Amino acid sequence: MIYYKTMKTKFPFLLCFFLILACTSDERIRQTNESDFHKEIGFAYYIEKNYQLAYSEFHKALQIDPNNKDALHGLALVHMEFQEYEMARDLFLRTLSIDSNYADAWFNLGLCYQKLNMHNEAINAFNKALSNPIFITQDKAYFGQGLSYYKLGKYEEAKNSFDKAIKRNILLIQAHLYMALTNQKLGLYSEASKTLKHGIKLDQTYKGDLDKFKKDLIEALKSGQGNLPKEDILDLLEILKY
Repeated sequence: MIYYKTMKTKFPFLLCFFLILACTSDERIRQTNESDFHKEIGFAYYIEKNYQLAYSEFHKALQIDPNNKDALHGLALVHMEFQEYEMARDLFLRTLSIDSNYADAWFNLGLCYQKLNMHNEAINAFNKALSNPIFITQDKAYFGQGLSYYKLGKYEEAKNSFDKAIKRNILLIQAHLYMALTNQKLGLYSEASKTLKHGIKLDQTYKGDLDKFKKDLIEALKSGQGNLPKEDILDLLEILKY
């Protein structure tokens, strides 16, 4: 009898507790959905290269849910486009503090570290991305890893990474170019020439036209608007002489 009275007395309180819990859960779901809505709009703007509007939408998403990892990642990508690399790095790290297995965030953090000339950190970030078995763009991660090794003067390691990149995507032309540059640094001049010519042959822009490739390198050198550093352009021109 005492037990019954006790439960009867507690029942209204338990009912209130579960109602509050249910309302809280519903509110969280609503907030998550609203945050994700702005996040998706943000990525749509990002794809269109409308970075200012993307920035605004990612911020709206984060105002609703500060732990929306995809919105944080998206905002970091926008800061990369704004060339605000330190801000981007901090946002990538915040993203990874929420989900340490976020392979795309590790990959983009690696690119960010490269912009900051932090190549050892970049190599580690690319390794983190590659350690995730569902990470898709392994070719680009191995290329990024190889590029950082190259910048550090670790040419054997660079060659190994470029080889892995090419095996995963033979049409990744930059990997062929930097494999040729790496071979040159190692004194493998014949192999450097062979690798470069093979890459130019695979490139749909040139289709093996060495003269056009050389002309474009010289033009990039004169204008200073090429995608490659001046030193690398000069080395590629040297390899074409072999």
